[in-house]
Amino acid sequence: TSALSPPAAGVDFDSFSFGLNGVQTDSMWVSTFNAEHGEWDVGGLVPRGPLALDPASTAINYGQSIFEGLKAFRQVDGGVKIFRPDRNAARMREGSARFLLPDLPEELFLHACDAVVAANARWVPPHKRGTLYLRPLLLGSGAALGVGPSPVTTFCVYASPVGNYFKGGVGEAPPISLQVAGQYRRAMRGGAGRTKAAGNYAPCFAASKEAKGAGFSETLFLDAAQGTFIEEAGASNFFAVVPAASGGLELVTPPVEAGTILPGVTRASVLALARAELGHLLTAGVAERPLALEEIEHATEVFCTGTGASISSVGSVTAPLGEDGCSAMYEMNGWGEVTKAVANKLFAIQWGDCADEHQW
Repeated sequence: TSALSPPAAGVDFDSFSFGLNGVQTDSMWVSTFNAEHGEWDVGGLVPRGPLALDPASTAINYGQSIFEGLKAFRQVDGGVKIFRPDRNAARMREGSARFLLPDLPEELFLHACDAVVAANARWVPPHKRGTLYLRPLLLGSGAALGVGPSPVTTFCVYASPVGNYFKGGVGEAPPISLQVAGQYRRAMRGGAGRTKAAGNYAPCFAASKEAKGAGFSETLFLDAAQGTFIEEAGASNFFAVVPAASGGLELVTPPVEAGTILPGVTRASVLALARAELGHLLTAGVAERPLALEEIEHATEVFCTGTGASISSVGSVTAPLGEDGCSAMYEMNGWGEVTKAVANKLFAIQWGDCADEHQW
Protein backbone atom coordinates (compact mmCIF):
# COMPACT_ATOMS: atom_id res chain seq x y z
CA THR A 1 0.00 0.00 0.00
CA SER A 2 3.00 2.32 0.26
CA ALA A 3 2.75 2.99 -3.49
CA LEU A 4 -0.63 4.68 -3.16
CA SER A 5 -1.05 8.40 -3.75
CA PRO A 6 -0.28 10.77 -0.85
CA PRO A 7 -3.06 12.95 0.62
CA ALA A 8 -4.36 15.67 -1.69
CA ALA A 9 -2.58 18.98 -1.24
CA GLY A 10 -4.51 22.02 -0.11
CA VAL A 11 -7.31 20.05 1.60
CA ASP A 12 -8.14 21.03 5.18
CA PHE A 13 -8.64 17.50 6.47
CA ASP A 14 -8.58 18.75 10.07
CA SER A 15 -11.86 20.59 9.48
CA PHE A 16 -13.71 17.43 8.40
CA SER A 17 -16.39 15.86 10.57
CA PHE A 18 -17.96 12.42 10.26
CA GLY A 19 -19.91 13.24 7.10
CA LEU A 20 -19.55 13.86 3.38
CA ASN A 21 -17.78 17.18 4.05
CA GLY A 22 -18.68 18.59 0.64
CA VAL A 23 -16.28 16.17 -1.06
CA GLN A 24 -17.11 13.94 -4.00
CA THR A 25 -14.42 11.31 -4.28
CA ASP A 26 -13.19 10.11 -7.64
CA SER A 27 -14.43 6.54 -8.08
CA MET A 28 -16.81 3.90 -6.74
CA TRP A 29 -17.27 0.19 -7.40
CA VAL A 30 -20.38 -1.30 -8.97
CA SER A 31 -21.20 -4.98 -9.62
CA THR A 32 -24.53 -6.54 -10.59
CA PHE A 33 -26.14 -9.91 -9.95
CA ASN A 34 -28.92 -11.06 -12.26
CA ALA A 35 -31.03 -13.93 -10.92
CA GLU A 36 -31.67 -15.12 -14.48
CA HIS A 37 -27.95 -15.74 -15.00
CA GLY A 38 -27.24 -16.75 -11.42
CA GLU A 39 -23.87 -15.04 -11.07
CA TRP A 40 -22.15 -11.73 -10.39
CA ASP A 41 -20.78 -9.81 -13.33
CA VAL A 42 -17.13 -8.73 -13.34
CA GLY A 43 -17.98 -5.25 -12.12
CA GLY A 44 -15.46 -2.48 -11.76
CA LEU A 45 -14.69 1.10 -10.92
CA VAL A 46 -16.87 3.88 -12.31
CA PRO A 47 -16.87 7.63 -11.65
CA ARG A 48 -18.47 8.51 -8.30
CA GLY A 49 -22.06 9.52 -9.03
CA PRO A 50 -25.74 8.61 -8.67
CA LEU A 51 -27.06 5.07 -9.04
CA ALA A 52 -29.94 4.56 -11.47
CA LEU A 53 -32.83 2.82 -9.68
CA ASP A 54 -36.25 1.91 -11.04
CA PRO A 55 -39.00 3.33 -8.77
CA ALA A 56 -40.31 -0.24 -8.46
CA SER A 57 -37.00 -1.57 -7.10
CA THR A 58 -37.35 -3.72 -4.00
CA ALA A 59 -34.79 -1.62 -2.15
CA ILE A 60 -37.03 1.44 -2.40
CA ASN A 61 -40.38 -0.28 -1.97
CA TYR A 62 -39.66 -3.11 0.45
CA GLY A 63 -36.39 -2.20 2.14
CA GLN A 64 -34.35 -5.04 0.64
CA SER A 65 -31.09 -3.26 1.37
CA ILE A 66 -28.13 -3.88 3.66
CA PHE A 67 -24.83 -2.05 4.05
CA GLU A 68 -21.48 -2.00 5.82
CA GLY A 69 -19.15 0.64 7.19
CA LEU A 70 -15.37 0.38 7.52
CA LYS A 71 -12.32 2.62 7.44
CA ALA A 72 -8.96 2.92 5.71
CA PHE A 73 -6.15 4.42 7.81
CA ARG A 74 -3.05 6.25 6.60
CA GLN A 75 -0.12 4.49 8.27
CA VAL A 76 3.06 5.94 9.76
CA ASP A 77 5.00 5.12 6.57
CA GLY A 78 2.40 6.78 4.34
CA GLY A 79 0.80 3.52 3.25
CA VAL A 80 -2.88 2.74 3.74
CA LYS A 81 -4.58 -0.16 5.49
CA ILE A 82 -8.24 -1.13 5.82
CA PHE A 83 -9.18 -2.30 9.31
CA ARG A 84 -10.59 -5.86 9.45
CA PRO A 85 -12.49 -5.87 6.13
CA ASP A 86 -12.90 -9.65 6.34
CA ARG A 87 -15.24 -9.18 9.31
CA ASN A 88 -17.41 -6.77 7.34
CA ALA A 89 -17.45 -9.16 4.40
CA ALA A 90 -18.64 -11.98 6.65
CA ARG A 91 -21.35 -9.83 8.22
CA MET A 92 -22.62 -8.71 4.82
CA ARG A 93 -22.84 -12.35 3.71
CA GLU A 94 -24.86 -13.17 6.82
CA GLY A 95 -27.14 -10.21 6.16
CA SER A 96 -27.65 -11.17 2.53
CA ALA A 97 -28.92 -14.59 3.60
CA ARG A 98 -31.39 -12.98 6.03
CA PHE A 99 -32.71 -10.59 3.35
CA LEU A 100 -32.70 -13.10 0.47
CA LEU A 101 -30.05 -11.19 -1.43
CA PRO A 102 -27.50 -13.21 -3.44
CA ASP A 103 -24.38 -14.34 -1.62
CA LEU A 104 -21.54 -11.88 -2.12
CA PRO A 105 -18.18 -13.73 -2.26
CA GLU A 106 -15.65 -12.46 0.26
CA GLU A 107 -13.04 -12.08 -2.46
CA LEU A 108 -15.33 -9.73 -4.42
CA PHE A 109 -16.04 -7.65 -1.31
CA LEU A 110 -12.35 -7.33 -0.44
CA HIS A 111 -11.26 -6.66 -4.02
CA ALA A 112 -13.87 -3.92 -4.41
CA CYS A 113 -12.83 -2.22 -1.15
CA ASP A 114 -9.14 -2.40 -2.10
CA ALA A 115 -9.87 -0.96 -5.54
CA VAL A 116 -11.94 1.92 -4.13
CA VAL A 117 -9.21 2.83 -1.64
CA ALA A 118 -6.52 2.73 -4.32
CA ALA A 119 -8.59 4.83 -6.74
CA ASN A 120 -9.36 7.40 -4.04
CA ALA A 121 -6.04 7.29 -2.20
CA ARG A 122 -5.58 11.07 -2.41
CA TRP A 123 -8.66 11.38 -0.21
CA VAL A 124 -7.18 9.27 2.59
CA PRO A 125 -6.23 11.92 5.18
CA PRO A 126 -2.71 12.16 6.60
CA HIS A 127 -1.69 9.96 9.51
CA LYS A 128 -3.99 10.51 12.54
CA ARG A 129 -5.87 13.39 10.87
CA GLY A 130 -8.88 11.40 9.69
CA THR A 131 -9.74 8.31 7.69
CA LEU A 132 -11.33 7.23 4.43
CA TYR A 133 -14.74 5.81 5.29
CA LEU A 134 -16.00 3.02 3.00
CA ARG A 135 -19.70 2.29 2.58
CA PRO A 136 -20.47 -1.01 0.78
CA LEU A 137 -24.13 -1.34 -0.27
CA LEU A 138 -26.05 -4.45 -1.29
CA LEU A 139 -29.52 -3.63 -2.55
CA GLY A 140 -32.38 -5.09 -4.50
CA SER A 141 -32.19 -2.90 -7.59
CA GLY A 142 -34.55 -4.81 -9.87
CA ALA A 143 -38.16 -3.81 -10.52
CA ALA A 144 -40.79 -6.03 -8.85
CA LEU A 145 -44.23 -4.81 -7.86
CA GLY A 146 -45.10 -7.98 -5.98
CA VAL A 147 -43.73 -8.54 -2.49
CA GLY A 148 -40.65 -10.68 -2.93
CA PRO A 149 -36.89 -10.61 -3.48
CA SER A 150 -35.44 -8.61 -6.34
CA PRO A 151 -34.48 -10.27 -9.64
CA VAL A 152 -31.45 -7.95 -9.82
CA THR A 153 -29.03 -6.93 -7.06
CA THR A 154 -26.46 -4.14 -7.08
CA PHE A 155 -23.27 -4.14 -5.03
CA CYS A 156 -21.72 -0.71 -4.69
CA VAL A 157 -18.81 0.62 -2.64
CA TYR A 158 -18.30 4.35 -2.30
CA ALA A 159 -15.98 6.33 -0.04
CA SER A 160 -15.75 9.63 1.80
CA PRO A 161 -12.92 11.21 3.79
CA VAL A 162 -14.00 11.83 7.37
CA GLY A 163 -12.42 13.60 10.30
CA ASN A 164 -11.67 12.06 13.65
CA TYR A 165 -14.97 11.78 15.50
CA PHE A 166 -13.48 13.30 18.64
CA LYS A 167 -10.93 15.99 17.87
CA GLY A 168 -9.48 15.99 21.38
CA GLY A 169 -8.16 12.45 21.27
CA VAL A 170 -8.30 9.70 23.87
CA GLY A 171 -8.99 11.03 27.34
CA GLU A 172 -9.48 14.61 26.14
CA ALA A 173 -12.76 14.51 24.24
CA PRO A 174 -15.79 15.18 26.44
CA PRO A 175 -17.80 12.07 27.36
CA ILE A 176 -21.21 11.64 25.75
CA SER A 177 -24.55 11.53 27.58
CA LEU A 178 -27.21 8.86 27.01
CA GLN A 179 -30.94 9.01 27.62
CA VAL A 180 -32.72 5.70 28.09
CA ALA A 181 -35.44 5.36 25.44
CA GLY A 182 -38.82 5.27 27.10
CA GLN A 183 -41.41 4.29 24.50
CA TYR A 184 -39.07 3.17 21.72
CA ARG A 185 -37.51 -0.25 21.09
CA ARG A 186 -34.94 -0.97 18.41
CA ALA A 187 -35.36 -4.71 17.76
CA MET A 188 -37.07 -7.88 18.94
CA ARG A 189 -36.20 -11.56 19.03
CA GLY A 190 -36.88 -13.22 15.69
CA GLY A 191 -36.45 -9.94 13.84
CA ALA A 192 -33.48 -8.55 11.94
CA GLY A 193 -31.78 -6.54 14.67
CA ARG A 194 -28.37 -8.16 14.16
CA THR A 195 -28.42 -7.34 10.43
CA LYS A 196 -26.93 -4.06 9.25
CA ALA A 197 -30.06 -3.27 7.29
CA ALA A 198 -31.03 0.16 6.05
CA GLY A 199 -34.48 -0.23 7.60
CA ASN A 200 -33.06 -0.70 11.09
CA TYR A 201 -31.83 2.88 11.26
CA ALA A 202 -34.69 5.14 10.18
CA PRO A 203 -36.97 3.92 13.04
CA CYS A 204 -34.29 5.15 15.49
CA PHE A 205 -34.33 8.70 14.15
CA ALA A 206 -37.28 9.78 16.32
CA ALA A 207 -35.75 8.44 19.54
CA SER A 208 -32.42 10.07 18.72
CA LYS A 209 -34.09 13.38 17.89
CA GLU A 210 -35.95 13.38 21.20
CA ALA A 211 -32.79 12.59 23.16
CA LYS A 212 -30.82 15.32 21.45
CA GLY A 213 -33.70 17.74 21.85
CA ALA A 214 -33.57 17.10 25.59
CA GLY A 215 -29.86 17.90 25.68
CA PHE A 216 -28.42 14.39 25.46
CA SER A 217 -25.89 13.05 22.94
CA GLU A 218 -27.82 9.90 22.01
CA THR A 219 -30.45 7.42 23.10
CA LEU A 220 -29.97 4.08 24.87
CA PHE A 221 -32.29 1.25 23.80
CA LEU A 222 -33.62 -1.49 26.09
CA ASP A 223 -34.87 -4.96 25.15
CA ALA A 224 -38.32 -5.23 23.61
CA ALA A 225 -39.51 -8.16 25.75
CA GLN A 226 -39.14 -6.74 29.26
CA GLY A 227 -37.68 -3.26 28.88
CA THR A 228 -35.12 -3.92 31.62
CA PHE A 229 -31.97 -5.02 29.76
CA ILE A 230 -29.61 -2.76 27.80
CA GLU A 231 -29.16 -3.46 24.10
CA GLU A 232 -27.57 -0.66 22.02
CA ALA A 233 -26.80 3.04 22.29
CA GLY A 234 -28.02 4.74 19.13
CA ALA A 235 -25.97 3.01 16.44
CA SER A 236 -23.28 1.80 18.86
CA ASN A 237 -22.56 -1.24 21.00
CA PHE A 238 -22.60 -0.68 24.77
CA PHE A 239 -20.00 -1.65 27.39
CA ALA A 240 -19.91 -1.21 31.17
CA VAL A 241 -17.27 -1.93 33.81
CA VAL A 242 -19.15 -3.24 36.86
CA PRO A 243 -18.20 -4.78 40.22
CA ALA A 244 -18.47 -8.58 40.11
CA ALA A 245 -20.24 -10.49 42.87
CA SER A 246 -17.06 -12.47 43.45
CA GLY A 247 -14.98 -9.30 43.72
CA GLY A 248 -12.98 -7.28 41.24
CA LEU A 249 -14.17 -5.54 38.09
CA GLU A 250 -15.83 -7.13 35.07
CA LEU A 251 -16.23 -5.69 31.58
CA VAL A 252 -19.72 -6.53 30.31
CA THR A 253 -21.40 -6.07 26.95
CA PRO A 254 -24.84 -7.42 25.93
CA PRO A 255 -24.70 -10.69 23.95
CA VAL A 256 -25.52 -10.87 20.25
CA GLU A 257 -26.88 -14.43 20.23
CA ALA A 258 -30.50 -13.34 20.68
CA GLY A 259 -30.35 -11.64 17.28
CA THR A 260 -31.37 -8.17 18.50
CA ILE A 261 -27.93 -6.55 18.63
CA LEU A 262 -25.55 -5.77 15.77
CA PRO A 263 -22.32 -7.82 16.06
CA GLY A 264 -20.03 -4.82 15.66
CA VAL A 265 -16.49 -5.19 14.32
CA THR A 266 -15.20 -2.63 16.83
CA ARG A 267 -17.11 -4.49 19.54
CA ALA A 268 -15.34 -7.74 18.65
CA SER A 269 -11.99 -5.97 18.56
CA VAL A 270 -12.50 -4.41 22.00
CA LEU A 271 -13.49 -7.79 23.48
CA ALA A 272 -10.35 -9.40 22.06
CA LEU A 273 -8.07 -6.61 23.31
CA ALA A 274 -9.65 -6.54 26.77
CA ARG A 275 -9.31 -10.30 27.19
CA ALA A 276 -5.73 -10.35 25.95
CA GLU A 277 -4.30 -7.27 27.62
CA LEU A 278 -6.45 -5.84 30.42
CA GLY A 279 -6.54 -8.68 32.92
CA HIS A 280 -4.73 -6.52 35.47
CA LEU A 281 -7.62 -4.03 35.39
CA LEU A 282 -10.47 -6.48 34.81
CA THR A 283 -9.71 -9.07 37.47
CA ALA A 284 -13.20 -10.54 37.17
CA GLY A 285 -12.82 -10.95 33.42
CA VAL A 286 -14.79 -10.00 30.32
CA ALA A 287 -18.35 -11.19 29.76
CA GLU A 288 -20.97 -11.15 27.02
CA ARG A 289 -24.15 -11.44 29.07
CA PRO A 290 -27.47 -9.70 29.65
CA LEU A 291 -26.84 -6.34 31.33
CA ALA A 292 -29.73 -5.02 33.42
CA LEU A 293 -30.24 -1.28 33.40
CA GLU A 294 -30.11 -1.20 37.20
CA GLU A 295 -26.53 -2.52 37.13
CA ILE A 296 -25.40 0.77 35.61
CA GLU A 297 -25.92 2.47 38.96
CA HIS A 298 -22.86 0.59 40.21
CA ALA A 299 -20.71 0.92 37.07
CA THR A 300 -17.26 2.46 37.35
CA GLU A 301 -16.99 3.12 33.61
CA VAL A 302 -19.29 3.08 30.57
CA PHE A 303 -18.36 3.41 26.92
CA CYS A 304 -19.76 2.76 23.43
CA THR A 305 -18.12 1.34 20.32
CA GLY A 306 -18.73 1.66 16.60
CA THR A 307 -16.97 2.34 13.32
CA GLY A 308 -17.84 6.04 13.31
CA ALA A 309 -16.53 7.11 16.69
CA SER A 310 -14.53 3.92 17.43
CA ILE A 311 -14.75 4.32 21.22
CA SER A 312 -16.79 6.95 23.07
CA SER A 313 -16.60 7.46 26.82
CA VAL A 314 -20.03 7.85 28.42
CA GLY A 315 -20.36 10.51 31.09
CA SER A 316 -23.96 9.88 32.08
CA VAL A 317 -26.89 7.51 31.62
CA THR A 318 -30.27 9.01 32.43
CA ALA A 319 -33.53 7.07 32.73
CA PRO A 320 -37.06 8.47 32.50
CA LEU A 321 -39.29 8.47 35.59
CA GLY A 322 -42.69 8.69 33.96
CA GLU A 323 -44.23 12.15 34.01
CA ASP A 324 -42.14 13.22 36.99
CA GLY A 325 -38.96 13.74 34.99
CA CYS A 326 -35.81 11.67 34.81
CA SER A 327 -33.00 10.38 36.97
CA ALA A 328 -29.26 10.09 36.29
CA MET A 329 -28.38 6.45 36.98
CA TYR A 330 -24.70 6.84 36.17
CA GLU A 331 -22.38 9.84 36.08
CA MET A 332 -18.65 10.18 35.55
CA ASN A 333 -16.30 12.98 34.57
CA GLY A 334 -13.67 12.16 31.98
CA TRP A 335 -12.51 8.81 30.66
CA GLY A 336 -12.06 5.74 32.84
CA GLU A 337 -8.87 3.72 33.02
CA VAL A 338 -10.25 0.72 31.09
CA THR A 339 -11.79 2.94 28.41
CA LYS A 340 -8.52 4.81 27.86
CA ALA A 341 -6.43 1.64 27.83
CA VAL A 342 -8.52 -0.21 25.25
CA ALA A 343 -8.93 2.92 23.10
CA ASN A 344 -5.21 3.66 23.06
CA LYS A 345 -4.39 0.09 22.04
CA LEU A 346 -7.07 -0.08 19.35
CA PHE A 347 -6.05 3.25 17.82
CA ALA A 348 -2.36 2.30 17.89
CA ILE A 349 -3.14 -0.85 15.88
CA GLN A 350 -5.38 0.97 13.41
CA TRP A 351 -2.86 3.74 12.75
CA GLY A 352 0.08 1.34 12.55
CA ASP A 353 1.80 2.81 15.61
CA CYS A 354 2.40 -0.61 17.17
CA ALA A 355 2.73 -4.23 16.15
CA ASP A 356 -0.55 -5.91 15.25
CA GLU A 357 -0.33 -9.26 17.01
CA HIS A 358 -3.93 -10.02 16.03
CA GLN A 359 -3.27 -9.74 12.28
CA TRP A 360 -6.20 -7.36 11.81
